[in-house]
Amino acid sequence: MCKIILNKNKKIHMSEESFDSEAFSNESEEDDRETKNQSDKERGKNEKDDDEDDECTLTTKKLIKSISNALTTILENNKRIENYTEIIRKQSKSVFSAIDIPKISIKDYLTRIQIYTKMETSTLIMSLIQIDHICKKTNLILTYYNIHRLLFAAVLISIKYNEDSYYDNKYYSEIAGVKVKELQIIEYTFMALNNFNVFIDHREFEQYKNYLEN
Repeated sequence: MCKIILNKNKKIHMSEESFDSEAFSNESEEDDRETKNQSDKERGKNEKDDDEDDECTLTTKKLIKSISNALTTILENNKRIENYTEIIRKQSKSVFSAIDIPKISIKDYLTRIQIYTKMETSTLIMSLIQIDHICKKTNLILTYYNIHRLLFAAVLISIKYNEDSYYDNKYYSEIAGVKVKELQIIEYTFMALNNFNVFIDHREFEQYKNYLEN
């Protein structure tokens, strides 16, 4: 789980009044040393926090790349299905199918979602599992026409299930690039196809996690 750490920069206000350096006592020098030591500790803590933020960001980027590669491989393999054109035609009336193939890549789309939702890495993994569950239950064929909406629906549901706080659907609709009512239909349809069951077994989660990491 990716922990987001917020660093608060403290402003230090310096007095404009001049002072006589020789007037400082030993006690003041000790105070200065204590202040310096405290500052060093805070500096070290901030550097550690920054490192954790960088590590968190790096892990998320790697995960997005892994998920994008996995989905792209599936999409390319599905294009080789003999009746692929007929499948596209039959699925065209689905709420998940776009009229035209979105120009944004899966990786860029996931990155956009991550930037605006700040979802946890565990939520990202759950999203892929939710899509896999639907494909197994309904024999749904993933295509470049439906993957973006399916992916966003999976992310949205995983966020609401896995995270303590989340935004309203109006905010998410702006990220997805669809109207609020349309997003609600997409979300409901996704849930219905999954029999309104978003539970993921811990062992299954670990299997997907290991697969994506390796």
